[in-house]
Amino acid sequence: MKTDQLKPIRPSSSAPAHLGAAQWLLPFGGMVGVMCGCSPGNLTAQSPAATSLRPIASIQELMQTQIDLAADGIWDAVESDVTRRGVEERQPRTAEEWAAVRKANLTLVEATNLLQLPGRLVGSKPFAAEAQGALDSGQITERIAADRATFDGFAQALREAGLQALAAVDAKDPVALVRAGGALDEVCEGCHLRFWYPNQIIPALPGGGK
Repeated sequence: MKTDQLKPIRPSSSAPAHLGAAQWLLPFGGMVGVMCGCSPGNLTAQSPAATSLRPIASIQELMQTQIDLAADGIWDAVESDVTRRGVEERQPRTAEEWAAVRKANLTLVEATNLLQLPGRLVGSKPFAAEAQGALDSGQITERIAADRATFDGFAQALREAGLQALAAVDAKDPVALVRAGGALDEVCEGCHLRFWYPNQIIPALPGGGK
């Protein structure tokens, strides 16, 4: 499923650690001793805590600049186009083409972690409901806050679908990639129905069909 404007559910940077002034006053030899005595484990333990993470992009911006583009790279990788010349099958064939799909996959999978980062705004500025049945930015914010566990659950499900697609790419299996793309679409649509356009109105088909 592709979305064009608002991307609420389909979300960083951390400030670098700086040495305090007192540390610079240590003798150079002492500093070498301290540095040499640090194991990787110690360095990790002294790194800034997760609370230092500060989301910059809004969910909408994250959708527009990363997630939706990456998902398109997966969905568009394998297609069947019906033309006047017949059915044209498209799929990655060269190492470069498979690498491009893998890049999109990695972007999508990592972005699902960003979606779960607390404190990320829905939009960089308030926005109105895009269409009948959709919610505005304030309503989306309230809905996510009231059901954060479900929102994060959709992000995790998107990650798992992305990992399935990544496995298909690594196996160079276009059939498995199509199946994974279908799983991606189901997760995206389910999340949108809950948090973006829960009251959508689907027009009837011409002639009264369903």
